[in-house]
Amino acid sequence: MDKWIWQNEQEIDYITIPHWREQGVIIAFTARQGGVSSPPYQSLNMALHVGDQAELVWANRKRLAGIWDLSLEQMVCCQQIHGSQVACVNSEMAGLGAKDYGTSIPGVDALTTDQTGIILATFYADCLPIFYFDPRQRVVGIAHSGWKGTMGRIAVKAVNTMVQVYGSKVEDLEVFIGPGIGPCCFQIQADLGQKVCAAFPEFDVIMYRNSEIFWDLSLTNRKILEQIGIEPDKILECGLCTSCNTDRFFSYRRENGKTGRMMAAIGLQQWGRYSG
Repeated sequence: MDKWIWQNEQEIDYITIPHWREQGVIIAFTARQGGVSSPPYQSLNMALHVGDQAELVWANRKRLAGIWDLSLEQMVCCQQIHGSQVACVNSEMAGLGAKDYGTSIPGVDALTTDQTGIILATFYADCLPIFYFDPRQRVVGIAHSGWKGTMGRIAVKAVNTMVQVYGSKVEDLEVFIGPGIGPCCFQIQADLGQKVCAAFPEFDVIMYRNSEIFWDLSLTNRKILEQIGIEPDKILECGLCTSCNTDRFFSYRRENGKTGRMMAAIGLQQWGRYSG
Protein backbone atom coordinates (compact mmCIF):
# COMPACT_ATOMS: atom_id res chain seq x y z
CA MET A 1 0.00 0.00 0.00
CA ASP A 2 1.30 3.45 -0.94
CA LYS A 3 2.39 6.06 1.59
CA TRP A 4 0.27 8.96 2.80
CA ILE A 5 1.15 12.53 1.79
CA TRP A 6 0.31 16.11 2.74
CA GLN A 7 -1.82 17.95 0.17
CA ASN A 8 -2.86 21.62 -0.03
CA GLU A 9 -6.08 22.68 -1.76
CA GLN A 10 -8.51 25.54 -1.08
CA GLU A 11 -5.86 26.85 1.38
CA ILE A 12 -6.33 23.68 3.46
CA ASP A 13 -3.52 21.31 4.41
CA TYR A 14 -4.72 17.74 4.68
CA ILE A 15 -3.37 14.20 4.69
CA THR A 16 -4.43 11.91 1.87
CA ILE A 17 -3.44 8.67 0.10
CA PRO A 18 -2.65 8.99 -3.62
CA HIS A 19 -3.22 5.28 -4.25
CA TRP A 20 -6.82 5.57 -3.03
CA ARG A 21 -7.49 8.86 -4.78
CA GLU A 22 -6.42 7.31 -8.09
CA GLN A 23 -9.22 4.78 -7.58
CA GLY A 24 -11.89 7.41 -7.02
CA VAL A 25 -11.80 7.63 -3.23
CA ILE A 26 -12.34 10.93 -1.45
CA ILE A 27 -10.00 10.87 1.54
CA ALA A 28 -8.71 13.61 3.81
CA PHE A 29 -7.58 14.23 7.36
CA THR A 30 -7.43 17.97 7.91
CA ALA A 31 -4.84 19.99 9.78
CA ARG A 32 -5.84 22.91 12.02
CA GLN A 33 -4.90 25.79 9.69
CA GLY A 34 -6.70 27.26 6.70
CA GLY A 35 -10.11 28.14 8.13
CA VAL A 36 -12.06 31.04 9.61
CA SER A 37 -12.65 30.06 13.26
CA SER A 38 -11.39 32.29 16.08
CA PRO A 39 -9.37 31.29 19.18
CA PRO A 40 -9.39 28.82 20.85
CA TYR A 41 -10.71 27.05 17.74
CA GLN A 42 -8.43 28.70 15.22
CA SER A 43 -8.62 28.22 12.46
CA LEU A 44 -9.99 25.14 10.66
CA ASN A 45 -12.26 23.81 13.39
CA MET A 46 -14.58 21.27 11.80
CA ALA A 47 -16.79 20.38 14.80
CA LEU A 48 -20.16 21.83 15.77
CA HIS A 49 -20.19 20.46 19.32
CA VAL A 50 -17.19 22.26 20.86
CA GLY A 51 -18.61 25.78 21.32
CA ASP A 52 -17.52 27.40 18.05
CA GLN A 53 -19.95 29.52 16.01
CA ALA A 54 -21.94 27.28 13.67
CA GLU A 55 -21.59 29.67 10.73
CA LEU A 56 -17.80 29.50 10.97
CA VAL A 57 -17.82 25.71 11.13
CA TRP A 58 -20.12 25.58 8.09
CA ALA A 59 -17.67 27.80 6.20
CA ASN A 60 -14.77 25.53 7.13
CA ARG A 61 -16.66 22.40 6.11
CA LYS A 62 -17.79 23.98 2.83
CA ARG A 63 -14.17 24.82 2.00
CA LEU A 64 -13.16 21.19 2.36
CA ALA A 65 -16.20 19.79 0.53
CA GLY A 66 -15.50 22.21 -2.31
CA ILE A 67 -12.26 20.39 -3.07
CA TRP A 68 -14.43 17.57 -4.46
CA ASP A 69 -17.19 19.83 -5.83
CA LEU A 70 -19.54 18.57 -3.13
CA SER A 71 -21.80 20.38 -0.65
CA LEU A 72 -22.70 20.08 3.02
CA GLU A 73 -25.93 18.42 1.93
CA GLN A 74 -23.79 15.43 0.89
CA MET A 75 -21.95 15.14 4.23
CA VAL A 76 -22.96 12.63 6.92
CA CYS A 77 -21.81 12.82 10.56
CA CYS A 78 -22.41 10.69 13.65
CA GLN A 79 -22.67 11.55 17.35
CA GLN A 80 -19.33 9.97 18.38
CA ILE A 81 -20.10 8.84 21.91
CA HIS A 82 -16.85 6.86 22.31
CA GLY A 83 -18.76 3.65 21.71
CA SER A 84 -18.38 0.87 19.14
CA GLN A 85 -21.54 1.00 17.01
CA VAL A 86 -21.38 1.20 13.20
CA ALA A 87 -23.91 2.76 10.79
CA CYS A 88 -24.44 1.94 7.12
CA VAL A 89 -25.02 5.18 5.24
CA ASN A 90 -27.22 5.60 2.16
CA SER A 91 -28.21 8.58 0.07
CA GLU A 92 -31.37 9.19 2.12
CA MET A 93 -29.13 10.02 5.09
CA ALA A 94 -27.18 12.72 3.23
CA GLY A 95 -26.85 15.91 5.24
CA LEU A 96 -27.29 14.37 8.70
CA GLY A 97 -25.13 16.28 11.17
CA ALA A 98 -23.66 18.51 8.47
CA LYS A 99 -25.24 21.76 9.70
CA ASP A 100 -26.76 20.71 13.02
CA TYR A 101 -25.04 18.37 15.48
CA GLY A 102 -28.46 17.39 16.79
CA THR A 103 -29.25 15.62 13.53
CA SER A 104 -26.09 13.48 13.61
CA ILE A 105 -26.64 9.72 13.51
CA PRO A 106 -27.12 8.89 17.21
CA GLY A 107 -25.11 6.39 19.26
CA VAL A 108 -22.59 5.72 16.49
CA ASP A 109 -18.80 6.10 16.12
CA ALA A 110 -18.20 4.47 12.72
CA LEU A 111 -19.73 4.95 9.27
CA THR A 112 -19.64 2.85 6.09
CA THR A 113 -21.07 3.27 2.60
CA ASP A 114 -20.97 1.90 -0.95
CA GLN A 115 -22.77 4.88 -2.47
CA THR A 116 -21.12 7.67 -4.44
CA GLY A 117 -21.33 11.37 -3.72
CA ILE A 118 -21.48 11.04 0.07
CA ILE A 119 -18.81 12.32 2.48
CA LEU A 120 -18.52 10.27 5.67
CA ALA A 121 -17.17 12.70 8.28
CA THR A 122 -15.86 12.18 11.82
CA PHE A 123 -13.97 14.55 14.12
CA TYR A 124 -10.78 14.34 16.18
CA ALA A 125 -8.48 15.96 18.70
CA ASP A 126 -6.30 13.00 19.83
CA CYS A 127 -8.46 9.93 19.10
CA LEU A 128 -7.54 7.82 16.09
CA PRO A 129 -9.29 7.94 12.72
CA ILE A 130 -9.31 4.54 11.02
CA PHE A 131 -10.07 4.69 7.29
CA TYR A 132 -11.19 1.64 5.26
CA PHE A 133 -11.32 0.94 1.54
CA ASP A 134 -12.45 -2.19 -0.28
CA PRO A 135 -11.30 -1.71 -3.90
CA ARG A 136 -13.13 -4.81 -5.11
CA GLN A 137 -16.64 -4.13 -3.75
CA ARG A 138 -16.16 -0.34 -3.78
CA VAL A 139 -16.91 0.24 -0.11
CA VAL A 140 -15.40 2.82 2.26
CA GLY A 141 -15.61 3.41 5.98
CA ILE A 142 -14.30 5.48 8.86
CA ALA A 143 -14.09 4.60 12.58
CA HIS A 144 -13.48 6.95 15.51
CA SER A 145 -11.29 4.99 17.91
CA GLY A 146 -10.18 6.59 21.16
CA TRP A 147 -9.21 4.43 24.10
CA LYS A 148 -12.82 3.41 24.77
CA GLY A 149 -13.41 2.57 21.11
CA THR A 150 -10.19 0.61 21.02
CA MET A 151 -11.22 -1.38 24.09
CA GLY A 152 -14.55 -2.00 22.34
CA ARG A 153 -12.71 -3.11 19.17
CA ILE A 154 -14.60 -0.69 16.97
CA ALA A 155 -11.93 -1.22 14.28
CA VAL A 156 -13.00 -4.85 14.00
CA LYS A 157 -16.72 -4.07 14.15
CA ALA A 158 -16.36 -1.74 11.17
CA VAL A 159 -14.71 -4.57 9.22
CA ASN A 160 -17.45 -6.99 10.26
CA THR A 161 -20.06 -4.56 8.96
CA MET A 162 -18.30 -4.26 5.61
CA VAL A 163 -18.16 -8.05 5.32
CA GLN A 164 -21.71 -8.77 6.44
CA VAL A 165 -23.54 -5.89 4.73
CA TYR A 166 -21.55 -5.22 1.57
CA GLY A 167 -19.94 -8.57 0.86
CA SER A 168 -16.37 -7.39 1.43
CA LYS A 169 -13.65 -9.96 1.99
CA VAL A 170 -11.23 -9.29 4.81
CA GLU A 171 -8.22 -10.05 2.60
CA ASP A 172 -9.26 -7.33 0.14
CA LEU A 173 -9.49 -4.51 2.69
CA GLU A 174 -6.98 -1.68 2.92
CA VAL A 175 -6.72 0.38 6.11
CA PHE A 176 -5.17 3.71 7.04
CA ILE A 177 -4.71 4.56 10.73
CA GLY A 178 -4.41 8.34 10.79
CA PRO A 179 -2.86 10.81 13.25
CA GLY A 180 -3.73 10.56 16.92
CA ILE A 181 -2.13 10.80 20.33
CA GLY A 182 0.98 8.64 20.27
CA PRO A 183 2.67 6.40 22.85
CA CYS A 184 5.03 9.28 23.48
CA CYS A 185 2.18 11.27 25.07
CA PHE A 186 -0.70 8.93 25.90
CA GLN A 187 -0.02 8.41 29.59
CA ILE A 188 -2.64 6.35 31.43
CA GLN A 189 -3.38 5.40 35.02
CA ALA A 190 -2.45 2.01 36.46
CA ASP A 191 -6.04 0.75 36.61
CA LEU A 192 -6.56 1.37 32.90
CA GLY A 193 -3.18 -0.19 32.17
CA GLN A 194 -4.34 -3.35 33.92
CA LYS A 195 -7.55 -3.38 31.84
CA VAL A 196 -5.56 -2.97 28.61
CA CYS A 197 -3.28 -5.86 29.51
CA ALA A 198 -6.30 -8.01 30.32
CA ALA A 199 -8.08 -7.06 27.08
CA PHE A 200 -5.03 -7.58 24.85
CA PRO A 201 -2.79 -10.08 26.66
CA GLU A 202 -1.13 -11.19 23.41
CA PHE A 203 -0.04 -7.67 22.40
CA ASP A 204 2.94 -5.68 23.67
CA VAL A 205 1.28 -2.24 23.58
CA ILE A 206 1.96 -0.88 27.08
CA MET A 207 5.22 0.92 27.86
CA TYR A 208 6.64 1.80 31.25
CA ARG A 209 8.89 4.81 31.79
CA ASN A 210 10.00 5.12 35.37
CA SER A 211 6.69 5.07 37.25
CA GLU A 212 4.60 6.24 34.27
CA ILE A 213 2.49 4.08 31.94
CA PHE A 214 1.91 4.79 28.24
CA TRP A 215 -0.36 3.07 25.72
CA ASP A 216 0.21 2.71 21.97
CA LEU A 217 -3.31 3.04 20.54
CA SER A 218 -2.25 2.88 16.89
CA LEU A 219 -0.30 -0.34 17.37
CA THR A 220 -3.19 -1.87 19.32
CA ASN A 221 -5.58 -1.20 16.45
CA ARG A 222 -3.09 -2.54 13.93
CA LYS A 223 -2.73 -5.75 15.95
CA ILE A 224 -6.46 -6.39 16.32
CA LEU A 225 -6.94 -5.81 12.57
CA GLU A 226 -4.11 -8.18 11.70
CA GLN A 227 -5.61 -10.70 14.11
CA ILE A 228 -8.83 -10.90 12.07
CA GLY A 229 -6.98 -11.33 8.78
CA ILE A 230 -6.19 -7.86 7.41
CA GLU A 231 -2.89 -8.28 5.60
CA PRO A 232 -0.08 -6.38 7.38
CA ASP A 233 1.11 -4.71 4.18
CA LYS A 234 -2.42 -3.36 3.65
CA ILE A 235 -2.40 -1.46 6.95
CA LEU A 236 -0.76 1.97 6.80
CA GLU A 237 -0.05 3.89 10.00
CA CYS A 238 0.45 7.65 9.87
CA GLY A 239 2.51 7.77 13.06
CA LEU A 240 2.09 11.51 13.71
CA CYS A 241 1.21 12.39 17.29
CA THR A 242 -1.46 15.08 17.60
CA SER A 243 -0.31 16.01 21.11
CA CYS A 244 3.29 16.53 19.98
CA ASN A 245 2.32 18.56 16.91
CA THR A 246 -0.12 21.24 18.02
CA ASP A 247 1.24 23.54 15.31
CA ARG A 248 -0.55 21.22 12.84
CA PHE A 249 -3.24 19.50 14.91
CA PHE A 250 -5.79 20.19 17.64
CA SER A 251 -5.07 18.20 20.81
CA TYR A 252 -7.67 17.80 23.53
CA ARG A 253 -5.10 16.65 26.05
CA ARG A 254 -2.38 19.18 25.24
CA GLU A 255 -4.84 22.09 25.09
CA ASN A 256 -6.78 21.13 28.23
CA GLY A 257 -10.02 20.33 26.47
CA LYS A 258 -10.72 23.76 24.94
CA THR A 259 -9.85 23.40 21.28
CA GLY A 260 -11.20 22.57 17.83
CA ARG A 261 -11.42 19.31 15.92
CA MET A 262 -9.92 17.96 12.71
CA MET A 263 -12.13 16.15 10.22
CA ALA A 264 -11.57 12.70 8.78
CA ALA A 265 -13.47 12.49 5.50
CA ILE A 266 -13.91 9.58 3.13
CA GLY A 267 -16.26 8.82 0.25
CA LEU A 268 -16.55 7.55 -3.31
CA GLN A 269 -16.37 9.90 -6.28
CA GLN A 270 -19.52 10.27 -8.31
CA TRP A 271 -17.91 9.38 -11.62
CA GLY A 272 -18.82 5.74 -11.08
CA ARG A 273 -17.29 2.37 -10.35
CA TYR A 274 -13.59 1.88 -10.81
CA SER A 275 -12.93 -0.84 -13.37
CA GLY A 276 -9.25 -1.41 -12.73
